[in-house]
Amino acid sequence: MKCKVEKLCGGCQLLKFSRDEQAKKKREMVEAIMERAHLDVKVAPVVMAEDDLFYRNKVIVGFAKDKSRKVFSGLYAARSHRVINTSGCVMQPKLVNEIIDEITHLVDSMKIELYNERTGTGLLRHVMIRYAHSTNEVMVVFVTSTKMFPSRRNLVNVLVKKFPQIKTIIQNINPRQTSIVMQDESIVLYGKGYITDVLCGLKISFTASSFYQIHSGQCEKLYEMARQMLALRSQDRVLDTYCGVGTIGLTLARDCREVTGVELNADAVTMAKENAAQNGIRNVRFVAMDSTQFMKEARRFHQKYDAIVLDPPRAGTTNLFIESACSLQPNRILYISCDPKTQARDLIVFKRFGYYTDEIKLVDMFPNTEHIESIALLTKRKMRTNRIPFQQKAQPARPKGKGGRMARPANAHSSGFRKADSYPHRTKRKAKR
Repeated sequence: MKCKVEKLCGGCQLLKFSRDEQAKKKREMVEAIMERAHLDVKVAPVVMAEDDLFYRNKVIVGFAKDKSRKVFSGLYAARSHRVINTSGCVMQPKLVNEIIDEITHLVDSMKIELYNERTGTGLLRHVMIRYAHSTNEVMVVFVTSTKMFPSRRNLVNVLVKKFPQIKTIIQNINPRQTSIVMQDESIVLYGKGYITDVLCGLKISFTASSFYQIHSGQCEKLYEMARQMLALRSQDRVLDTYCGVGTIGLTLARDCREVTGVELNADAVTMAKENAAQNGIRNVRFVAMDSTQFMKEARRFHQKYDAIVLDPPRAGTTNLFIESACSLQPNRILYISCDPKTQARDLIVFKRFGYYTDEIKLVDMFPNTEHIESIALLTKRKMRTNRIPFQQKAQPARPKGKGGRMARPANAHSSGFRKADSYPHRTKRKAKR
């Protein structure tokens, strides 16, 4: 397939290759990464997408003016902040393209001032569209440099009248001179501030800042693969780190005794709790906390989890997370990654602590691009060295309390842990009654 701006945009590096050629290239790329990392693992064939066009459920566009001073919108050119006119992009749903074109027309006709990165002046920086494939619901986010947004009421009225699929419109205020698209302050201009999709048979609601996999169909394949690889038992306790709005943990909840989800983004945790409630899932709980910090605390209080799941950002996880996770000695660790390079780096560290994987499975979450989603199941095996990696200084012994028991710190339960987590024997006694 050909695209008129393929060379300028650079977003779809593999668009000219067939599905089989793309699968071959992606598999060979991951094999080369694992080989360079000296990881003796098999790389499975890529699970390709049935829908490789019109699949992106999240689109962020910038704005610029052509030589005739007419406003156009589109993606950035490769390795730059130069906007390319990508109207009608075949990676985006047709409805999303129609909404972007209408917004571009309104911005031009209403004379809304465009933000200039070089001078730091102007108003409109970006527009983000999020789309729920199963429900056809749409979220529109206007990213502006100030709260003052002239014509926003007229803009909202025109959009919701023409596109009833738009369920919420948000203004995000980003006054900083930064390449980061969104900041923390948002104003809901229309609707509830979130949209709802259906994923793996579950209703999943998410906000503008929530992580949600870019290809809904491939995401369902990925999560089903995760379920099969974990092979959970009814008595298992699962820790789902970097959990976002709870999608992975909620899909696993039916297979196990309990799921604990950990996520730094407080808004995402709120939505995760809402998602559990609207699906009637009661054996999950969510904690708003940095995943590495939570893992450190779990190690401190000797938590027990049968399985740990991590799906970190592209940068991967931390050495402290890995060390703490391995110290809990779970039966299995499932590592989902959107960057095989950082995953390979982390697998080396896991290996030093005795957790190995034999196979990397691949899911084509980003058709027509060089990116790939990889998933690995790690299990505990005998360590090949007696050296303790990242050995830390010995901690001073805690003073003893009454009856000779070790005294607990005053903040022992201030980090999201329940008393039952720190004293599992009490839970067992209660269960016997």
